[in-house]
Amino acid sequence: MNNLKLNGINITDYEGNGKPLIFVHAFPLCNRMWDEQVNFFNNKYRVITYDIRGLGYSNEIEDYQFTMEDLVNDFFCIIDHLKLEKINACGLSMGGYILLRALIRDQSRFSSVILADTKSENDNNENLIARSNSIMKIKAGGKDEFLDGFLKKLLSESGYRNKTNREFVRMIMSWMDIKGLCANLIAIATRTNIFYQLKEILIPALIIVGKKDEITPVINSFHLKESLANSVFKVIEDAGHLSNIEKPAEFNKAVEEFLINLNAFNNE
Repeated sequence: MNNLKLNGINITDYEGNGKPLIFVHAFPLCNRMWDEQVNFFNNKYRVITYDIRGLGYSNEIEDYQFTMEDLVNDFFCIIDHLKLEKINACGLSMGGYILLRALIRDQSRFSSVILADTKSENDNNENLIARSNSIMKIKAGGKDEFLDGFLKKLLSESGYRNKTNREFVRMIMSWMDIKGLCANLIAIATRTNIFYQLKEILIPALIIVGKKDEITPVINSFHLKESLANSVFKVIEDAGHLSNIEKPAEFNKAVEEFLINLNAFNNE
């Protein structure tokens, strides 16, 4: 395992012998949200995780003014630095926003993509105002109140009742500092609407969504499935937004089967 910093971005390369598999985490978490996936895939692929700029251990950066395009630049810089070719990448929520924009910019870098609990549409006015209100609350000393409220949205009712899941997610969230939280809320707000460009993405794609996801409901993932030419669709029952944490076995099985069947995808 190799831990490194690149332009302030904290990266963990598990240095497996298989093909590259990069995991991009959700807001307001860090690479630790992928623990179950790292344990499962580490002996099958060259698993790589990292902390998005301003979150986790990527919190020693000079400039906290950045946009979604900067986050996509970070993703490509990691690929270049590690000299990776034709990657498989999995992004959940904000991680999916980063991957979708990266695909529009250069899908030739990908072998496949897994888009979990995410969407191609950008924020409407109501959501932009909500993000602004969240930033003001956090800056006014309401960080814990914001995180406690957001935690209930990240998990399904049963997931929230699960003490292990609830405390694990809340622990990760508690590590985030105010600057990083606010900067990433602004970055999310600067993402573009990719809905009408989805038809340009031709690489194999797996769309995963928790059936009880309140943040990006099933309909958003269905739109992805219908618009991406080479995609499969998996709904995980009784899971919320963090489907990989609530139902890791089902999530891992879906990703594994998709990756194993890539040759069949490419021959269709």
